[in-house]
Amino acid sequence: MASAPGQIFLFGEHAVVYGQMALATTIGKYTGVRGKVRSDKRFKVSSKGVGKLSGKVGKLGDRWLIRSKTGDVEKLNYVTKATELTFDYIGKGKGLTLQIESDFPISSGLGSSSAVTVATIAAASKSLGETLSKEEVSELAFDTEMAVQGAASKTGVMAATYGNFIKVVGDRVEHVQNFPRLSILIGYTGVYARTPELIKVVKELKGSHPEIFELALEVIGEITRLGATALKQRDFKKAGTFMNINQTFLELLGASSPELRRLISAALQAGALGAKLTGAGGGGSMIAFSPGNSSKVAKAIEEKNGQAIIAKIGVEGLRVSD
Repeated sequence: MASAPGQIFLFGEHAVVYGQMALATTIGKYTGVRGKVRSDKRFKVSSKGVGKLSGKVGKLGDRWLIRSKTGDVEKLNYVTKATELTFDYIGKGKGLTLQIESDFPISSGLGSSSAVTVATIAAASKSLGETLSKEEVSELAFDTEMAVQGAASKTGVMAATYGNFIKVVGDRVEHVQNFPRLSILIGYTGVYARTPELIKVVKELKGSHPEIFELALEVIGEITRLGATALKQRDFKKAGTFMNINQTFLELLGASSPELRRLISAALQAGALGAKLTGAGGGGSMIAFSPGNSSKVAKAIEEKNGQAIIAKIGVEGLRVSD
């Protein structure tokens, strides 16, 4: 059994894909994957609340592939690609059954793709008798997200693998321990956040308005630095202000949605110090920073048809057990 936590971006999503700084942290909600080797070449996945997939394990040249896939292929594409790359890396593949359960919804903007990718790689390799290091798991997970999405940052997979707080600038990834361990309020819109599609939307803005795009990225990078400093210094009011500014620029990049705006507005009106989308956007979830006021803000989110979740941040990363 392998499990990896969800994560949120406190600051810097989307801009991090293009080299700017991002600050992410894990949340106390996990995705678990249990693997079992089969006696045949079938590949079967069952994911509670998501769907099922069936295929056949085979090789094309020196590459392992899962072919003849049927079922919820698109929803489970991170799982199949992660398994293929894991088989390639360890140099062997077998029929495999994967059972997946999660404490949080898929495509919710809470890092479900990174969590299931990391947990799948760890579970698949362990099932075949190989124990990979966290570094190996995170690199394979990054390769998986690149293959599925076309563009990716290491933030999500590093958070899911190592836990705690993650600061990323370009290719440099740093684990930071001196942030306060708090709880944060999450509001789930109930609308799937499709990460590859949202990354494509942002890419299109880069192509059509490159000057505006570059300026927005630079501002988001600076907001992230200022917001991280404020949070470290426990200046929660200032951190909330930078969260709000970050949301303004995510709107400019086209990453928001009416559902997210509704929950963000409700949270701020209820007294949250800051609120913004987290992850890809276009649906999924928002976060609200409301120390000492979480119950009131949670009620406001639920009154706008959002699902409110209060979660600890900075929790442990990948866990593997028998």
